[in-house]
Amino acid sequence: MTERLLVCGLGSGMDHSLAELRSPRRELVVVTDTPTDRARAAADILLVCDPTDSTAVLAQLSAAGIDRSDGVFSLGADNPPVISALAHRFGCPGLPLETALDCTLKDRRLAILRDAGLDLPRFASAESVEEALRAVAEVGLPAVIKPSDQTGSLGVMKVESPEAVRARAAEALRLSPVGRIVVEEFLEGTEHTLAAFMVDGKLHRFGFADREYGRKEEFAPYFFEGGDTLPSRLTAEQIEEVTDTVRRGARALRLDPAVINTDILRTRDGRVVLLEITCRLTGARIATEVMRLATGVDPLPNVVRLALGQPLELSELRPTRSGAAVQRFLPADGGVVEWVGNPRDVARRVGVHDVFWGIELAPGIVVPPYRGGADPLAGVIAYADEPAEAEAIAERTLRALPLRFKASAE
Repeated sequence: MTERLLVCGLGSGMDHSLAELRSPRRELVVVTDTPTDRARAAADILLVCDPTDSTAVLAQLSAAGIDRSDGVFSLGADNPPVISALAHRFGCPGLPLETALDCTLKDRRLAILRDAGLDLPRFASAESVEEALRAVAEVGLPAVIKPSDQTGSLGVMKVESPEAVRARAAEALRLSPVGRIVVEEFLEGTEHTLAAFMVDGKLHRFGFADREYGRKEEFAPYFFEGGDTLPSRLTAEQIEEVTDTVRRGARALRLDPAVINTDILRTRDGRVVLLEITCRLTGARIATEVMRLATGVDPLPNVVRLALGQPLELSELRPTRSGAAVQRFLPADGGVVEWVGNPRDVARRVGVHDVFWGIELAPGIVVPPYRGGADPLAGVIAYADEPAEAEAIAERTLRALPLRFKASAE
């Protein structure tokens, strides 16, 4: 019988990986709200709906006559509860729904990690502006306000004064479907991405990157993440310390078996703080392309094995190369497009893996001011022998983008 894989949700740019999942013995069903040309070309069956809405997804599958799936997963989309619901519906391997919710809803996740004794920012949750005021008083300033149930930094804001709390809390509450926000202590340090599989109590790390936050507060109160860099500047001992923290977090949340994505902060005094941990593949092409360019490790075959309930092939998680790779983003921050060309013309440069627009661009399109959580204006993935060289290639590429905005005086 033909193996049927259900991919529900494509994170930003993750449609690049769909072609790798094709096989003569496999039927690929893709559910997405962004039906790109790549998705249409790779999928045997393409269904268009919101991949974060389990009711809508199940309705679409039923209408298409899909009554069987051998495995289900997402490609970097932050929808673990939907993946769990679909796995249960089709009898596929997968985490329980409650476990998926525990690692998706920020207030629930933080409470579990706190009870397990992990080092966390001070935090409190709120369901109203008045509760947010009390939460900020408890946590202290500066603080970070974020919707409990949103992803991609949407609605995440820094608050530095009591006067700013009301407006920030109201905006975050408006963006939260469940009407709940989290107030966290603001901590400073370096941030890192760790990607791994957790199976039978063992954490198998296959990627570790430094997050680029050189322009983090340029668009205050919103945060801007500039990309990722491999290899890390941390020492091997420091990376192992971070890995141990992630392992403890995964065990506390019962993420086993699971593919794991994390956001870790290492403070200036050496604290290792687990900011985010969830049961999905690292998105934005980081795990599948950026990490792979640096290490040679392709996690996708093992993602499929996990979804099918098969053993991991651990030999495929060992690095086969030692290079440098970076992804860098250019923020979309207002303006009217006057002229736009094809970024593929820039991609022909040595060391450029890909360069792309993050949003639809055409003459006359109005780009809104940066408000956090949105797709970038553009991005580039570059590689070289050393990180500094890869960073320089990325910076030169972004400066050469074929894009011109109208003069502000017009």
